[in-house]
Amino acid sequence: MNKLIVLFFLILFIGVSLPASAQFGQPASKEKDEFKMSKRIYIGGGLGFGISSYSTSLMLAPVVGYRLTPSVDIGARFNYTYYHYNDDPLKYSTNNFGLAGYVRYYLFFFNDLFIHAEYEALNYEQVYVNTILYEVDHKERVWVSGLFLGGGYRQWVGQNAFVGISVLWNVIDNINSPYSNPIFRIGVGVGI
Repeated sequence: MNKLIVLFFLILFIGVSLPASAQFGQPASKEKDEFKMSKRIYIGGGLGFGISSYSTSLMLAPVVGYRLTPSVDIGARFNYTYYHYNDDPLKYSTNNFGLAGYVRYYLFFFNDLFIHAEYEALNYEQVYVNTILYEVDHKERVWVSGLFLGGGYRQWVGQNAFVGISVLWNVIDNINSPYSNPIFRIGVGVGI
């Protein structure tokens, strides 16, 4: 797995050194001075929900990003998830929250495809169930780290907004992690 991580970062850093070919929300331009500060900051994020006959989950993940160059973004993502489980007689609810930092490189040969690396620290409420009585024995808060590697595609919707989809893998194998690979995300971004 270490070779995969090294290869990913090698590709990322080689790509950063190549000339950039597009600016935020606008067609490619050869004028480097057109890459202005006002085009570098964007906000967005994602919403998620899941409903079944025995559980409900709601997720909110706002994002703030900054374009270092036309090809490289860095940013932060906050994550909040509410989960409610109700399968008589077992009932419980949890609240999980985390903070992540990411770097995203838009590929030089097709600037809407990207590779993505993200580190997340998640405060996760682990639920322990007494299997004999089928009730919650106790809950415990644990910090779980995640390193997500993958890629995706963005589709522009107007001059300063986009919708993105990504597929990521959590390469840190932690028994407490609430994630299962692969992880699919759909989100939006708006330049400010």
